[in-house]
Amino acid sequence: MLGFPLRSLRAKLVLFALVLVVVPGVVVGVIGLTGAQQALRGAIGRQLAQIAHDTAAELGELLARERKKLATWARQDVMRDVLVGDVDSHVARFLTSVRESEPGYVDLLCTDRAGLVVAATDPRALGMVYGDADWQQTATGGLEYLAHPAPSAAGDARVLEFATPIPAPDASRNTIGVLRARYDMSQATAMAARIRRSSALLRLDVQVLVLDAAGVVIVESLGPRMRPLLGQNLRAMGWRVAQRSAVAARPRFVRDGRARALVGLAPVAAPGLGWAVLVIEPVHTGYAPVYRLQRQLILLLMAVLLAGFGVAVVVAEHMSRPLRELTLATQDIVRVGETRRPVPVRSRDEIGQLAAAFNTMASELKQAEDRLVEAAKFAFVGEVAAGVAHEVRTPLGILRSAAQILGRSLPPDRADAVELTEMIVGEVDRLDGVVAGLLEVARPREPRVEPTSLVAVLARGLDFIEHRAAEKGVMVHRLLDPRQAPAQCDPEQMYQVVLNLLVNALELLPAGGAVTVRTPGGAPGCVAFEVSDNGPGIAPDVLPRIFAPFFSLRPGGTGLGLALVQRTIQAHHGRVMVDSVVGRGTTFRVELPAAEDA
Repeated sequence: MLGFPLRSLRAKLVLFALVLVVVPGVVVGVIGLTGAQQALRGAIGRQLAQIAHDTAAELGELLARERKKLATWARQDVMRDVLVGDVDSHVARFLTSVRESEPGYVDLLCTDRAGLVVAATDPRALGMVYGDADWQQTATGGLEYLAHPAPSAAGDARVLEFATPIPAPDASRNTIGVLRARYDMSQATAMAARIRRSSALLRLDVQVLVLDAAGVVIVESLGPRMRPLLGQNLRAMGWRVAQRSAVAARPRFVRDGRARALVGLAPVAAPGLGWAVLVIEPVHTGYAPVYRLQRQLILLLMAVLLAGFGVAVVVAEHMSRPLRELTLATQDIVRVGETRRPVPVRSRDEIGQLAAAFNTMASELKQAEDRLVEAAKFAFVGEVAAGVAHEVRTPLGILRSAAQILGRSLPPDRADAVELTEMIVGEVDRLDGVVAGLLEVARPREPRVEPTSLVAVLARGLDFIEHRAAEKGVMVHRLLDPRQAPAQCDPEQMYQVVLNLLVNALELLPAGGAVTVRTPGGAPGCVAFEVSDNGPGIAPDVLPRIFAPFFSLRPGGTGLGLALVQRTIQAHHGRVMVDSVVGRGTTFRVELPAAEDA
């Protein structure tokens, strides 16, 4: 599969990733395809119901506003002329001025309690008996009344007839007649058209209808390619949304099979009116996004499958490549004892942490191997030193004693002979020191650690070499921080370490040189000190060998001082580092565990 075996980790990761992508993708696709229609239907239906509710609320406010105007006009003082039949035509002139100021009204007229027209904007209506008996009785009884819409005089447009009682001037509970008005429904039609246009911003192609209590369409606003329904009785046509129970319900939406449309409907809040607003979107228009969504889901699923396959291949390679490198590096360790090169850390995830841990392990294994080799060397040196000490120390002691006796027995005038005997004694002491150093390096004493102030140890060492440094013309600088935390170490062994480093620096420096001892900040949990000089420095090719036994840069040096320093610091679980630049000097840095974190 793609060039690698099916049993390989890469193949298994690719197959597993494909299963993770394919199974959820197919399930989501099926759910999306089967549920998209219902989800979109619900979303569109709620929008239609909201539009119907807003339209019904706005229409109700329009009717309430006009009814309030009519009631205000009915309470004007000029209306008392209805009692005398408007002899002076004051009421007629008032009604004419109202109609001119309110262009929505077609006609206004006043009738007395018997229903006889006594004032009107149309003089032809004077003297006529207007309205049926029930209407007249309801209006004169003190109740405001909204009539059914009726055709206008022109026949095409429709008007809404309002009626409100005219209260008596001296007794507001009594009525002297009825004020009637015929309101042009084109105002409501314009409102419906405006709402339909605003719905287009929501990507809805709707038809806005207003039904009266009988289910007849009295207001309509429709877009292109829609069937006109103005004046038709939808209840008689079998529309479920036009039935009395549906119209009286709260704002909601339904799918009307007879209308083949999604319909949002809401009742108009006006007393005794029974109107309803329908907002209709044909099914083929409303569900058009569903079909697009289905095609998009199919294409998206195919794209996800391809992308998932590509990502799976990349991720599988990304995950398996470090593991292959770790395997090869492990084989190197098994075969030759060390890796050819560190394993690259390519990420910060668990695999990257594993690679970093492997590199650390390999490095620590190499260090452990080096320490074992070094320990073997020191063990060998210890055995040799023990043999040398056993075989050489006694003859050396005899030689030293004989040389001293011989020196005391020589006459004073034999200065050359005295000098030779003293030279013998000195060389014997030097050889004895070499043997003692070998024994100390090979079998170091176990450190007795305790909280120790490095500042005090450093000051003690500086005090010891200060006189010798002054004789040689070397400056000594102390940069010690008395606030430094104590170290967990053996104070006597650490004093020997400090002396070795100071003496080495002092021996290599010419007159005018300088030794600086400082206590810088260490890593967390560690305390440190540094011994620096501005001497000739150490060549880079020599630097790795300076801690080896018997290697020395000083003429006449034993080469055991720095080996002892390293051995002692390692016994304290610390580390010693050296940094040197030829011609600029050398710095030894020692780090030890802090007493508080030990």
